[in-house]
Amino acid sequence: MQEELKVRKIVGRTYLNENRLAEALEIYSKILLDFPNDLETILILGNCYLASGDGKTAKKLYLQAIELDPDNKNIERQLLMADEMDETDVAESAPTGIAAVARLLQRLTGKTQEIPENDIIRAAFLLDKIIKSDNPAELVSQHLEEIDELLPALLELNIRQAYTDGKPDLAQALRALQKNVDRQLDTREEQSRKEQLPQASSSLKLQANVLVLFPNLEEKSSRAAMLKPALESFGCSVTEKSEFLPGRDPLPDIVITTNPHTNPRLLESLTALSSAAVPIILDLDTDFEKQPVSHHDYSTKGLGAHTRGSAYTSMMLLADHITVPSEMMALSIKGEMNNVSVIPDGWNRQNELWEKTAPPRTSLNIGWVDSSGQLEDLALVRRYIIRIIREFPNTRIVIVGNPQAYRLFETLPEYRRMYLPLVAHEEFPYLLSQVDILMAPLRNTPYNLTLPDTILVQAGAKGIPWVASPIPSFRRWVAGGIISESLNEWHLNLRHLVMDRELRFSLGQAGRVAAKNREMSQLGRVWMETIIKLTAGRVASSR
Repeated sequence: MQEELKVRKIVGRTYLNENRLAEALEIYSKILLDFPNDLETILILGNCYLASGDGKTAKKLYLQAIELDPDNKNIERQLLMADEMDETDVAESAPTGIAAVARLLQRLTGKTQEIPENDIIRAAFLLDKIIKSDNPAELVSQHLEEIDELLPALLELNIRQAYTDGKPDLAQALRALQKNVDRQLDTREEQSRKEQLPQASSSLKLQANVLVLFPNLEEKSSRAAMLKPALESFGCSVTEKSEFLPGRDPLPDIVITTNPHTNPRLLESLTALSSAAVPIILDLDTDFEKQPVSHHDYSTKGLGAHTRGSAYTSMMLLADHITVPSEMMALSIKGEMNNVSVIPDGWNRQNELWEKTAPPRTSLNIGWVDSSGQLEDLALVRRYIIRIIREFPNTRIVIVGNPQAYRLFETLPEYRRMYLPLVAHEEFPYLLSQVDILMAPLRNTPYNLTLPDTILVQAGAKGIPWVASPIPSFRRWVAGGIISESLNEWHLNLRHLVMDRELRFSLGQAGRVAAKNREMSQLGRVWMETIIKLTAGRVASSR
């Protein structure tokens, strides 16, 4: 029985990781029918209700959980969060019942409006009346307007019945149809709203002179290198330099500088720009205050050196606004500064390598990239990787950018492992195309918890499925891969992906779809909105 429970929970977690909420909720609600005191499942459903805004039902489940584990501080914290949330009037009487789970799914999947229970009762009455009628066609024609109004409720009624009859495939097909109807209704409402409003341009333009200051023009990060084309596409004039000389260089409307503390001489340029009342955006691509001494970039970018540490503090004070790539990093900095916002990392479709298909190969390559963690992070899961490589003859480990990491796998034959050195960011998509399954293991350290989801977004852009550790940014991204909640799950999840070609494909496609929202033309809008706020009154803008 316990083995069956474990398998069902793995399937449920896989569905959650794939954002297949309907299947996941069905699995977990049925688990509680058979195992009503399974703590993990109770907490997962509680978290789902909390995420949907139903704090009262979440609290009901958390109270059940704390009876099973009275000393669990995490549950106590969840209870406090549920208490603070007051978006529903009454808790669900049966949180795992078909109707309650259906309402939960509607909220989680972003439906603009929950289907009122009265509409479902009306739909049931109308359906029963039509079925029992001697002339159903005539009755339908007489109630066309009511049927159109009750269409979402009629679908919901049939979905519930399909689950009751043990026909999940039919239920999922109807759920997909329901979502399509929802989208059409939303589109109709949106179009109606647009028709009532004066027409406005959807473009975001700003005729601004933007100066981007780099510590080293020859060593731009991929994040920084994408700034110029993105801003120019929105009408900005962008100049890239490694210094600003007052009296010689014209004053820009705004300056963006990325990791400037790594070249302390930039402090003089930024001080001059600040004195001239030019707004300064300080862009930090990693949490340098939490960066460990063991990190491979610490010797060149870390704050241990006095000059870099002093420059970092001074530049933080000079900045009018600070941009970072992850929510956790923003929260960390907001403890000291309040002018912080998140602009995540992305990719640039102008680089054709992102969308170029990899040539076919006989091996299945399981890869790790130096930028996705440290050597110690990879060492944590080394034994599971070796076990997979030995278990499946067609697999090979690919290490990108860290020769020491490659040496962790010296016990494997050379033809079962491959090392690829890091290249310029323009060619990075080619390196990723050598990987079929990406790994992103990270230890639970203060620095790792602030890392962005960059590597998973990049994997999505290439359609590569991934297995990763449960750091906050990875949990938020989630599209296109599987989160390993514990070390033991690494072998299970890797094995699952190696064996299931269809799962690899479906996850890769899900990642690709999600990554479209992180293409640089989309992120360029976020940069522009930030710039417009800071340059209000200095330049003319139009929306």
